[in-house]
Amino acid sequence: MTKVFSGIRPSGKLHLGNYLGAIKNWIELQDKTDQAIFAVVDYHGITTPFDPKKYRGQVMDVVLDYLAAGVDPDKALLIRQSKVSQHTELAWIFNTITPVSWLDRLPTHKEQLAKSPKYNHMGLLDYPVLMAADILIYKSNLVPVGEDQMPHIDLANEIAKKFNSMFGQTFEPVKAKLTEGARIMSLQDPGKKMSKTPHQADPLTASKGDGLGAGQAGDDSCIFLVDTPNEIRLKIKKAVTDSGKEVYYNEEEKPAISNLITIFHMLSGKEIKNIEAEYEGKSYADFKNDLAEVVVGFLKPFQEKYNELKKNPDYVMSILIKSEEKAKALAGSTLKEVKEKMGLE
Repeated sequence: MTKVFSGIRPSGKLHLGNYLGAIKNWIELQDKTDQAIFAVVDYHGITTPFDPKKYRGQVMDVVLDYLAAGVDPDKALLIRQSKVSQHTELAWIFNTITPVSWLDRLPTHKEQLAKSPKYNHMGLLDYPVLMAADILIYKSNLVPVGEDQMPHIDLANEIAKKFNSMFGQTFEPVKAKLTEGARIMSLQDPGKKMSKTPHQADPLTASKGDGLGAGQAGDDSCIFLVDTPNEIRLKIKKAVTDSGKEVYYNEEEKPAISNLITIFHMLSGKEIKNIEAEYEGKSYADFKNDLAEVVVGFLKPFQEKYNELKKNPDYVMSILIKSEEKAKALAGSTLKEVKEKMGLE
């Protein structure tokens, strides 16, 4: 059986990079797998600076984004991590068998500490263990991630292997599913991977295009899924380009225009070679104008559904409650097995 788990931190509104790098892949997977669980990983979100007064709203914004983008509650469970307590209980159990050296060697901790030096706490060091628990509590074996998250998938497998060796076969190996969307970069700096928060990449998403930017309204480096058509057109217009004026794909020579071509390709379905041929002899401005309309058109149905869902919070909450009850049953079964094997029950 193929069991999928993935999640996104509620550290800002979702953007086009989140969709292309993660959610688009989820929509495809929910039709092909035996079990799909998608989460708003709100416990991960509090490992870096956040505003408690706005946090619940941010969580619900991400839930709306998931549903509007096509997560189907009849095919997948949609949960808030903090509402399924077995995640953190299994994480504590894993903490008792995970050497600190395994966490020290991960590059993420030092990188994030450098960005937020005041947030030097255990949660920042230990969140990869919680990530492993997020995955393994449902006995998931396929996780859509970006390439930079591979060390965390490797850690999850090491923890699972050690648990199995100590207490008996319980968890199977976890495989990562990398996506094309992970290659999407910032509109303002094509040398940087997209990230919607300046503090920390989302632990369980395809690194995502983990974003087109810093995750705040007015950020020209990203296109939020709820941006207005005029905001989208202005951001595309302001997007950096390379020297020359030829529209062709070459990540080394033309990283900026190659990034825009990738977005055009993924949203329109047109092959890159056909996009190059279409704009041969045309200017960057011509290409950008058309790209903007492709993005506007692509996001229109999403935005219509988002607005409908926002008007019906009771319906959205009912989806969450039903999903979380089912998730608790699955997670409870795994935790019971774990405790029995450890002599805790």
